[in-house]
Amino acid sequence: MIRVALFTLLLFAPAACGPWSSHAVAQQPNVIPAGYRVETIPPPENVFFGVAGLGVAANGDVYAGTRFGEVWRYRAGGWTLFADGMNEIAGMRVDPKTHEILVAQKPELTRLIDEDDDGVADVYQTVSADWGFSGNYHEFAFGPVKDSRGNLYGTLNLSHGVGRRVGGGIMSIGARDRGTCYRVTPDGKYSTFAWGLRSPAGLGINPRNDEMFYTDNQGDWNASSSLHQVLEGRFYGHPCSLLYHPDYQNKNLDKITPAEYDKLRQLPVVWIPHGEMANSPGNPVFDTTRGKFGPFAGQIFVGDQTRSNIFRCVLDRVGDAYQGACIEFINHLQCGAVRLKFAPDGSLWVGQTSRGWGSVGSAPYGVERIVYDGTTVPFEIHGVRLTKSGFDIQLTKPVGSDTTLNQDTCRVHNWGYLYHGQYGSPKVGERRVEAVVPTLSQDRRTLHVQVPQLETRKVYKLELPGLRSQDGEALTNQRAYYTLNRLR
Repeated sequence: MIRVALFTLLLFAPAACGPWSSHAVAQQPNVIPAGYRVETIPPPENVFFGVAGLGVAANGDVYAGTRFGEVWRYRAGGWTLFADGMNEIAGMRVDPKTHEILVAQKPELTRLIDEDDDGVADVYQTVSADWGFSGNYHEFAFGPVKDSRGNLYGTLNLSHGVGRRVGGGIMSIGARDRGTCYRVTPDGKYSTFAWGLRSPAGLGINPRNDEMFYTDNQGDWNASSSLHQVLEGRFYGHPCSLLYHPDYQNKNLDKITPAEYDKLRQLPVVWIPHGEMANSPGNPVFDTTRGKFGPFAGQIFVGDQTRSNIFRCVLDRVGDAYQGACIEFINHLQCGAVRLKFAPDGSLWVGQTSRGWGSVGSAPYGVERIVYDGTTVPFEIHGVRLTKSGFDIQLTKPVGSDTTLNQDTCRVHNWGYLYHGQYGSPKVGERRVEAVVPTLSQDRRTLHVQVPQLETRKVYKLELPGLRSQDGEALTNQRAYYTLNRLR
């Protein structure tokens, strides 16, 4: 087991940023659905508490892993130090049944064991350290998640400023397997599961069917932030990791054109528009609370580090692949929302950090908890489904009977993105699409929107200004962004 004292973060820390007072009053969101409230959990006193790993045990204990390599446990309203000395924790898993604690630190995946049950880890056990680690500050390790067969999965950030670059991009590969998703079997066998990741800051799994998804951050070879389904052996667009792919050992990756890479890559399930929805998304977490967290059971929640918001992703299966939409949920939390985790009581815990990266909000780090009151139904866009002629926009409540539908009821815009080694992409060909006047379903909870000449490889922004529910409530969030990869 490698225990390395952290010092790299000091290079990126604002000089004036001291420990945040646990008595500070956090700002309140200016967009939050009815029936939800945000509770601020005071951090440990005089601790740099940049939370980048988060787990909740079945008994309600919360474990927070920090960028300074510590794990803290929250029980009975207070924090105690559970483990320390690790190298920049960026992911964590607490088993809901066994309470096994796994921590993703840069050089390895570590199991923490409290043998004498005194609330402090006694054993730091290496689960896997089979990927490469050059010591580069950007070589974060994320996850893990666990499937129903006991396999563990994690994602590995590319390097920056060391090693090889490909195709004019700015990211590099300074050590083996950077930019991949890995798998570790129950007997400890390590292997590469998927390739072509860039900065895959979050990994999530649907416990009902083992389907895995990760988020990536905008950058070279990634036009905007994005949500992807992780499938074995697939390539996700950034060519650097192919330097260690067995099929590319004798090939000059700089000679492969973007058009050729484009044919190989797995498209994002959801594009997350940069600057509008998210800039630096964290882990996707499935709402498995069965209604304890409101009317969004089964949907995916994702937090963003830069915008300090949380948004929902709604999947739509078309043919044999997913595509879908993202919809804002809550914005302007106290700090960057890096990690999300549902607790047994149905509340959503949020691990936060802005230190060195910058984010909306008055706090440099912290933890917040989002609680649903159990009864209120907010007026929200529940989901979006592609039809053969346009979109069905599902709502959580019926539209008011006095509502007059016209072409401004649903404003539709679309655009594409460039795929290249440059950093990000502008919106290409953005335009307003003249949709047919929408109609309502009989129960007034689905808006049928016809869009002439639907186009693939486009993002469709669907905006519902002025729409009100039967009881006169305005939509909390009026926009959904649908990624159309294929037609129905």
